[in-house]
Amino acid sequence: MFLKIVSSISIVVCCTLLGIHMSNRYDRRIYNIRVLQSILINLETEIVYYSTLLSQAIRNSTRNLEGDWKNFFLEVADILEYKKDCSFAEVWKETLQGIKNCPYIGKGELDIMYRFGLQLGNSDRLSQRKYFEIAQQQLKTEEKNALQLHFRYGKMYRSLGLLLGLGIAIILL
Repeated sequence: MFLKIVSSISIVVCCTLLGIHMSNRYDRRIYNIRVLQSILINLETEIVYYSTLLSQAIRNSTRNLEGDWKNFFLEVADILEYKKDCSFAEVWKETLQGIKNCPYIGKGELDIMYRFGLQLGNSDRLSQRKYFEIAQQQLKTEEKNALQLHFRYGKMYRSLGLLLGLGIAIILL
């Protein structure tokens, strides 16, 4: 009997933790979108106002930030510095392919960044500023969508994990 109770408690705890883990995916996506917005604001400042070289501007814009997008931008900066024969658009596309499988980054953010990367560095400062504004507006929309998904499915996964664990424990008892 003691073994059944201990195993039931461990099943409930494990299922609850699994539900919390599934729910945290939505938290991480929102966090990554906000980090990306911060990076783009900093990058806009570096490019439009300071006229910094692109690879250095990317490095400066990711300073003091964390997340999957920081790693993406640092990889772009590294490739730009060491592969002089590649265009920025090629480097951008190649690096986006590497981050495509990250579970905390949505397809919407990838599409926005793909279009943004094709325009970056191809026009004057005023046009660049417009591209930054467009990307920021699109990311705000993605953030709203991610928040809605978080409120809808985040709580559901937490509750479902607990209820699944309780259901299995009741069946075993």
